[in-house]
Amino acid sequence: MKKVLVGVDGSPAAQVAADRAAEIARALDAELTVACVVSPPSLGVFDSTETLRTQTLERLRARKLLGELSARYLRQGTRVETVMPSGGTAETLADLAATPGVDLVVVGHRTGGRFLRALGGGIAERLAQISPKPLLVAR
Repeated sequence: MKKVLVGVDGSPAAQVAADRAAEIARALDAELTVACVVSPPSLGVFDSTETLRTQTLERLRARKLLGELSARYLRQGTRVETVMPSGGTAETLADLAATPGVDLVVVGHRTGGRFLRALGGGIAERLAQISPKPLLVAR
């Protein structure tokens, strides 16, 4: 195994997934890619200051999260790379999984109740349908 990809968003479920992915990567001497998918940048002329502020804060939080996880896993002896792509979460993670060298995708499982199921499921469910690589859903 060359590379383990894990998607994170700062949630407790994503933290469990990241820890599990790091354990797997260390055990197999693989590289860990930690991805935090953010919203695409808005290019609208009529965007409010609040919209731009929200997007900036989202990117700052993602950068901080990636830095913290990277530092922690490096201290544990894991080879780590971080990425912050933008787009739809499941689709973007599937695209990253399709890159050469990625052998496993790991995401957390969040219970969304009836509302989330009515909308077609969560990210893990969608990724299970479209991921070109094996998927581990950490609970």
